[in-house]
Amino acid sequence: MINMLDPSDFISAMRKAPTPVSIVTTSGEHGSHGATVSAVCSLSAAPPSVLICLNKASRILGMIEEHGVYCVNYAAQQHKDLALAFAGVPDYADRRSFSADLWDTDPQAGLPILREAAAVFSCLHIETVSFGSHRIMIGKVERTDWSDQKPLTYWDGNFQGIHCL
Repeated sequence: MINMLDPSDFISAMRKAPTPVSIVTTSGEHGSHGATVSAVCSLSAAPPSVLICLNKASRILGMIEEHGVYCVNYAAQQHKDLALAFAGVPDYADRRSFSADLWDTDPQAGLPILREAAAVFSCLHIETVSFGSHRIMIGKVERTDWSDQKPLTYWDGNFQGIHCL
C-alpha cells in the first residue's frame, strides 16, 4: 500500500529548492498583463521551447490562451520590487505597470519585455496540458535576449540573490 504524501510536506520540501523568478507577460486586445511565476523551465533546444506552469484560476492563463503569445522575463536581482508587484503583493501594487522606463515592447509580438532582465524568451503558445490545480503551457521560443545581470531567485519563501563563491 502506498502512503499519501501530505501536501504540506511537499510544499515544505519544495521551498528548499531554489528557482529563478520570472515575470511572464502577454499582450492583446485587452491590453498587457503580467504575473510573477517560479515554475518555468526549458523544454527542448530543437525546437527551442519552454514551459510555464500556471494556476487554473490565474488571470494571465486565459489571456495567454486568447492572445497565443507570451514572454518569460527572468528577473534580475534589481527587479525584486517588480516581482513582488506582479506577484500581487498589495504594498507593491503601485509598481505593477509597464512603464516605459522599465519595459520595452517586442517588435514582432507586441509583448512587454523587461529591460535588463537576466534572460528573455518570447514565445508562441503551442499547447496546454492540465494537471491538478495547474496548467502546463508549452511555448515555442521565437526570440531571445539576455544580459550580464545576476538573476533573482526564490528560496525558502523569499526572493534571494545569487552569491558566487
